[in-house]
Amino acid sequence: MNASGQRPAVSELRLSAYKTHRRAVFPLGSVTLFTGPSGSGKTSALEAYAALARLAAGEPLADVFPDPAGCVPHQARPDTQGRRGFRIGCTVDGPVGPVHLDIAVQAEPELRIVGERMTGAGEVLLETALRDPGRRTVQAA
Repeated sequence: MNASGQRPAVSELRLSAYKTHRRAVFPLGSVTLFTGPSGSGKTSALEAYAALARLAAGEPLADVFPDPAGCVPHQARPDTQGRRGFRIGCTVDGPVGPVHLDIAVQAEPELRIVGERMTGAGEVLLETALRDPGRRTVQAA
């Protein structure tokens, strides 16, 4: 716990483009139940949540997403360079207010994070982007 006594907690899961989900937002509480018929995406949402936790713990991207192409939305078409990917994110509420983290992952032709954005209190706290797909590095601001 921090000085204010409030422990940071994940309050929202966002699946902008992940498997069968598009622009899906799941509010999370201390106990959250996912319900729905078979094939509605409950397991996918839990897998995305677990993936964010594993990335935050420092696990390698390839270990977190062993089948990255399987995370790409079914209708996603490759761009002119053959790239396809997915986007997931979360909100963490803490003593300074909510902080939002969103990541963009390129699944094909090569697995890599191509963008991250962290915002809080209406400000961009961190932003990275792969500006030149031919390079291995991202630019951060």
